[in-house]
Amino acid sequence: MSGVPIIILREGTEEIQEKEARKQNISAMVAISETVRSTLGPKGMSKMLVDSLGDVTITNDGAEILKNLDIENISANMMVNVAKSMDEEIGDGTTSVVIFSAALLNNALDLIEQGIHPKPIIHGYKLAMDKSLEIIKNIAETISKDDDKVLINVAKTAMNAKGISTLKDFFASLALEAVKHISNDDGKTFNKVSNVKIVKAPGKSLKDTELINGVYIQKEKVNSMMPEVIKDAKIAVIRRKLDVKKTEFDAQVKISSPSEIQRFLDQEEKILLDYMKIFKDLGVNVVINSSDISDKFGAYLARDGIAAIKNVGESDYKSILKAVDAKLVDDLTSLTEDDLGFASKVEFEKIGDDEYTLLTGCKNPKSVSILLKGGLDKILSTAEVSLNDVLSVIAKVMDTKTVVAGGGAIYIELAKQVRLYANQIGGKEQLAVSAFALALEEIPKTLIQNAGFEEIEKLTELRAAHKTDTDKWIGIDTITNTIEDNYNKGIVEPAELVNHIIKSGSELANLILRIDRIINSKGSKSPGM
Repeated sequence: MSGVPIIILREGTEEIQEKEARKQNISAMVAISETVRSTLGPKGMSKMLVDSLGDVTITNDGAEILKNLDIENISANMMVNVAKSMDEEIGDGTTSVVIFSAALLNNALDLIEQGIHPKPIIHGYKLAMDKSLEIIKNIAETISKDDDKVLINVAKTAMNAKGISTLKDFFASLALEAVKHISNDDGKTFNKVSNVKIVKAPGKSLKDTELINGVYIQKEKVNSMMPEVIKDAKIAVIRRKLDVKKTEFDAQVKISSPSEIQRFLDQEEKILLDYMKIFKDLGVNVVINSSDISDKFGAYLARDGIAAIKNVGESDYKSILKAVDAKLVDDLTSLTEDDLGFASKVEFEKIGDDEYTLLTGCKNPKSVSILLKGGLDKILSTAEVSLNDVLSVIAKVMDTKTVVAGGGAIYIELAKQVRLYANQIGGKEQLAVSAFALALEEIPKTLIQNAGFEEIEKLTELRAAHKTDTDKWIGIDTITNTIEDNYNKGIVEPAELVNHIIKSGSELANLILRIDRIINSKGSKSPGM
């Protein structure tokens, strides 16, 4: 029996082993990196995304680009998922994490082709990652959540590469004010960013965008005779159909005289009037309903000067509950004064072709709205994505209270210290740690390339500038083409963002390096791009 091959895989199964398997995976991930690399930094380029229907989106947001890529390769999809995780956990840094992890893999492939086994590379990358996280913890600047100057600088830095960068002073102040409305001392401001509702309103220009101390939702009043404006609004937020309740089974009502018809109609009328009495007894003058309101009941409300909107979506009514400090009620008979919310003014207005309900003057609102205005829908959509990122970054810094300098400064400093650390390590791991340091420089290197500068000259200048510990924040400002202390210049980003880039990028690289075989079942898609 010796020498006879034993076949354990089904006929038609394809198998790719060792170097070829790693090469395929790494090549696919490097290709993803090349797709978004040119978008990094203030002078990054944009991509035109065309969907199957021919709709065009122009953006330089890494998360948006990756989301729209139709990728078959499993490893490349893992990289896209890591980028999505960055967007969800931090709100920024998607392009950077892709560039860094691709650089780690490319450097690892060079070492493998020199005959080094992946195991010491993986171990060396783990050592370098742990050292990098330790360095960040030691050198990051600690701030107060009330340090408005640094927080505004964080917002401006996040906007430098966005489409709204020309108005970054305006949007930085507006975003900070919005986040402060939803923040408290529980250290969970980032989880509440969704409480800042962005409402797009076509018309005028981006600089006419305003922060609403309350909620702006796209809903019209139920009846045209309802008041346009209600001051000192007492608001009931309910989840109950306001109509005569229909039976859940077929029924016939036999009526033998006109008086019985009247009694039947009177009974329906009584049900609706009982609803009205509940609202009137409590002084309710605005009703927000997540369910339906019949035309007949809408007319009753209008007759008594009560305004109402119906079929309000879940995200909208949750925003309203937080803004006006109300409680959602299902059973109207249990509605009490304590369940009601308050707003100094509720008004209905038309912007463009859409009808809006605006609730303002709420007491200590934990939900606010940004009315984002702009001339074109495409501009508004791009601005919405950018503003969401800025809100997230501000919130993350308010929670973590640690920042580092941007413009590649932190990565150059990390690379310097990780190289020194490599000298303390023996064996093949030393080569891996040095390769890790080289990968860290890929982000500032990309910033320099995208700005159109001489890559070798500027990178050498940056390395040389990091002589002592006091030079740790020296980076490149690609807008002014200067190399100086970026922290003092106000180019600042969350320390947690860099932590996440290094941790996620390293873990992904190590996971891919552990794969030594690709097995495609019969009929499965090819692992290639």
